[in-house]
Amino acid sequence: MINEILKSKFPFVTNYFETLIKNNMDRFPQSIVFEGSDIIAQYMFATELSRILNCTGEIKKPDCTCINCNWIREIKHPSVNIVSPINFKDDSSKTVISIAQAKKVTSSLSETCDYHRVFIFCDARIKQRSAAENASVLEYKNLGTDFPEENWTPLPLNMKVFKAEASNSLLKSIEEPPERTTFIFLTKNREDLISTIVSRSNVFKLTGGKDFVNVPLSDEFKTALRSYPNLTVQEALEAAYDIENILKSTEIDIFDFLNEFQGYILELLKNNINNSSAAKMFEYHIKLVQTAKKRLKASMGAKVVLESLFLDLSSRNFE
Repeated sequence: MINEILKSKFPFVTNYFETLIKNNMDRFPQSIVFEGSDIIAQYMFATELSRILNCTGEIKKPDCTCINCNWIREIKHPSVNIVSPINFKDDSSKTVISIAQAKKVTSSLSETCDYHRVFIFCDARIKQRSAAENASVLEYKNLGTDFPEENWTPLPLNMKVFKAEASNSLLKSIEEPPERTTFIFLTKNREDLISTIVSRSNVFKLTGGKDFVNVPLSDEFKTALRSYPNLTVQEALEAAYDIENILKSTEIDIFDFLNEFQGYILELLKNNINNSSAAKMFEYHIKLVQTAKKRLKASMGAKVVLESLFLDLSSRNFE
C-alpha cells in the first residue's frame, strides 16, 4: 500500500495505518496531527494516505494508476484539499488560514461525496526552497507527487497562521465529520495547535527513521543504544559489548542499568500509546528486560544476559 520510501523511513506509523486500512476502516482517525521537523515528509505522507483512501485498485499498490491515484498525485482530486494561507480560499489574505476558509470547509461537508474527503492543513509559501527543503523534495521525488504550483513549499502550522478563532470554528466538524472524512494537520510540534484540536486528533511523530517520541537516557548509555529500537543483529551484539564495557569502567551495577533501561522503554511506551505498533513493540521490550533480570537472579553471567537481551530486542517476535 504505502510507498516503500515512506515505509522504510516511518515503519511504525506506516504499519499502523496499513493495518487500519486493511482490517478496520471504521476506526480510521477523523483527525490526524503530524509533528516533526520535516514538513515535506509530512506533506508526502498525508498525500499518500489520501491516495490510498481513495484508490480504486484492488490491492492499492503504491504505483497504482487508477484515476483517483493519478488525480491526487497531480493535486487535481476534487475531494482532497490543501488548506493553507494560499490554498482553498476565496478571500485575498495570504498570511493566515481565515475563518472564511474554515467556514468553506464546513460548508463543503454538507455536500454529498462519493470519495474519502481529506483536508490537509499547513502553512505554505511560494518561495525559493532552502537546501534542506530541496534535499527532502528530492528524497521523495519517486513518489510522483506534485505540489500545487512551482516553488510552492509546505510549512508547519502555528497559532499565528491558524489562529484560535479559525481553529475553533472547525471543532464541531472535526469532532463529528461525515463518514469518510479526515483532517490532517502538519506541525513542528502539537503545541503549535490549540489544545482542543489536538485532543480530538490522533498525534503521530514523523522524524527520520524513528517515528516515535524519544525521551532522555543517561549519557553513559546513549551512544551504545543509538540504534535502538531498530537494531540489526550486528548492532545488537555491538550494543551488548559496549554496555558491558561501560558497566565495567563505571562500576555501575547491571541491575541499575536494566532498571534505567526499563524505565526508558516505559516512557517511550507512554509517549507512543496512540501508535499501536510501536506501543506493542515497547510492551514486548519491557518484558524482555524483565526476563533479563530473572536470568541474572538465576546466576547467568552479565555477558550472556546482555547478549541474549539485545539479540531478542533485534527480533520482530512481537508482531
